[in-house]
Formats: sequence, structure tokens, C-alpha cells
Amino acid sequence: MTTMSMAQTLDTPPARSWSVRRWAARIGRFLAYGLIALLLGAIGFSLVLGLLAAGISTVVVWVGLPILVAGVLVARGFAMAERALQSSILGTALPTPAPKPVPAGAGWMRRLVHPLTDPQHWLDTLWVLVNFLLVLITFPLALAWSAGALAIVGGPVSAVILAEVLPDSQNNGLGELLGAPAALALPVDIVLQMMIGLLFLLTVGPVVRGLTALHRGVARGLLSSRYEEQQRLARTEESRAAGRTAESTALRRLERDLHDGPQQRLVRASMDLARAESLAAKDPERAMTVLRETREQLGLTLDDLRRLSRGIAPPILVDRGLAAALTELAAISPVPTTIETSQLDLPEHVEIGIYYVVSESLTNAAKHSGAEQIRIEVGRVGDDARVRIEDDGRGGAAMRTGGGLAGLAGRVASLEGRFTVQSPAGHGTRVEAVIPCAS
Repeated sequence: MTTMSMAQTLDTPPARSWSVRRWAARIGRFLAYGLIALLLGAIGFSLVLGLLAAGISTVVVWVGLPILVAGVLVARGFAMAERALQSSILGTALPTPAPKPVPAGAGWMRRLVHPLTDPQHWLDTLWVLVNFLLVLITFPLALAWSAGALAIVGGPVSAVILAEVLPDSQNNGLGELLGAPAALALPVDIVLQMMIGLLFLLTVGPVVRGLTALHRGVARGLLSSRYEEQQRLARTEESRAAGRTAESTALRRLERDLHDGPQQRLVRASMDLARAESLAAKDPERAMTVLRETREQLGLTLDDLRRLSRGIAPPILVDRGLAAALTELAAISPVPTTIETSQLDLPEHVEIGIYYVVSESLTNAAKHSGAEQIRIEVGRVGDDARVRIEDDGRGGAAMRTGGGLAGLAGRVASLEGRFTVQSPAGHGTRVEAVIPCAS
């Protein structure tokens, strides 16, 4: 007990000291940011506003166009400086949106005025004007609050010094102004100043955090919002491309399977029926043998078609829902499989995606994993549906071009989902897909 208490006593001060240092560092970083932003903002505000005013006033005689272009380019330079400043001091990542491309074959005039057609340049210009006005308020406020926090020490010290230096007639402290007796004026003055300083000290942290969040929010909204939009569009394009690729691959695979399986069997069955027809009159027993063989071939063909149809639109999924479809997959799996799921209200495309992920994963596990047990979990995570398939096999699975896992990754990507595979050698395989449920 004594040893533990001593260890706790020794451990506590460093943690508190670290917290105070972090608190002081946060305030110092914002004050440093505010000072630099104020200086840069004054220069940027003056330049950009002057160039815009000159450009707008002379645009009717075409002289204003180059001036306006210069104005938005100067604003872009100050926006780049802000991104670097917030990254280095406040730790805020403000990615730069991709510029609007110049149309192919554009002439020199079109190229000259092209910066005026890029929305991000105007957002940069708006940020230069807004941020300067904002920092005119936030920096003095943070500076005053920090100074007020120092009053918890500086206030009482200054009261004592003034009481010793100035005559009583000239030293009108808070205690005397509030009507305290002369003997208690100085103690009351010290207590009041400490209370005021304590108030600032306890609130300076939240105030600085709020001011930091305000600058981060304004910068992110004006300087990086289009980057996030561009990323969403890029992900959408990638998802559509992955969907087209997955669909094309599935169609080629289906065509190959039909050609190599049912089509060949049907050709053979047609030839056997013609042979049986010719044998019917002269060798009925041989004709019956050929008919029996043809019936077997047609049965195998029907099995092939049923197997292929499960890869297109499994009827049980449409008729009885996802839970029943997964239960059937688990029942026909050669590896013992358990399922944890509930009746989830999922969009049809999400259910089909989950079904294919489970079906292909069970097939891969049966062929390659050497597993003795497979566990499947299906559930909701916020607005997403998640399916996880784990086995206790040999591991070592990887997504290879043209392989089953790569095909699943493409199918999930076409649904704007995320697909991951964890398969360390000797420790089994975990396949997980997270698919958005928004239609």
C-alpha cells in the first residue's frame, strides 16, 4: 500500500505539469498565430481590396481585367500562406483544391481571364477579407483574456506596490471604491483582483479553444470545402468505374461459364437426341440408353443453370430476405458456419452486395483456407451495413488481380463501400465489407 501511494504521489505532478504545459502551449500557439495572421491580414486586405476596387472601376475599358486577375492571384498567395500557417502553428490540415483546368485550345485572352472563372480563387479572396476582420476581433480578445489570467498574480503584486509607493490620497483601489474601511481596503483590493484573475484563468482555455475552432472552421469552409467536394466526386467516379469493371468482369465470367458448361451440354444433348431418333426404329434398346444418358446430361445442365442463377439474382433473397439467404449459404457450406444477424431493414442493393460477399467468401474459405469453423456477423453501424466473415484457417489470403477477393472489392466499391482483408499467415482470415445504406 505504501509503495503504491508513493508511486501515485510521484506520478501525479508530472501529469499535472504536462497538462499545464499543454494548456499554456495552446494559448501561446494561438497568440503567435493571431499576431502573424494580423500582420499578413493587414497586408493582404489592403492589397486585395485595392486591386479589386481598381479592377472593378476600370473593367469597362478592359484595363481592369488584368488588375482583377492580379487581385485574385494575390488572394490565392495569401490563402496558401494561411494553409501553411495553420498547419505549422495550429496543426490544422487545409488541403488545396485542384485548380479548374484551362480548356484545351484556349487563346491567350481566355487564358488571361481564366483565374476569374475558378470558384476557389473567389473563395480565397473572400477569405482574405473575412479573416482579417475576424482576427481584428479574436486576437485582441485572446490577448486581453490571457492578460486577465495573469492578473491573478500581477493584480495583488501591483496593489501592494502601489500601496507602498503612492500616498493614500492617490491610491484609490477597488476596496476603497467599494467603501471598505481604510484598514481593510488593501486586503479587499487584493482578494478582488485575485478573484478576477482566477475567473480569467479558469476561462482562458475554453475561450482560446473556441477562437481556434472559429478560425479553423472559417478557413476550412472557405479554403478547403471544394477539396472535400472534389474528393467526394472522385470517390463517386471511382465507385462507378469499379462498378462498371465488376459488371463487365461478371458478364465475361458468366459468358465463359455458360459456354463451357450448359451450352456444351445442350449441344451434346441435341446430338444425342438426334442419334436416339435414328436408333429408335432399328435398335430400341440402344435408343433408350441414349435417352437415359441425355436425361442425365439435361439434369446436370439444370444444376449448372441453377448454380449460375445464384450469381445473378438468388430467389431466396428476394422471397425470404437476407437472413434466410445467408442461412441457406451456411447450410450448404462444406465448412461448419455460424451466423449472427437479425432482421435488418436494408436497401435491396445492400442486401445483394452482402449476399455476394458472404457467398464468395465461403467459397474461397472452402477451397483454400483449410478452416474448421467460419463465423459470419451482419449488423448496422450507424448508417452503414457491415458484414464480417472470419475463419480459423491457415491465412495468407491476398487480393490478386482477377481473383475472387479482387472481384468482391470491386463489387463493394461499386456500392461506395469499403472492403478489407486481414489474413496473417497461420492465424485465419477476416473479410469485412462496410456498405452505406443511403439509397
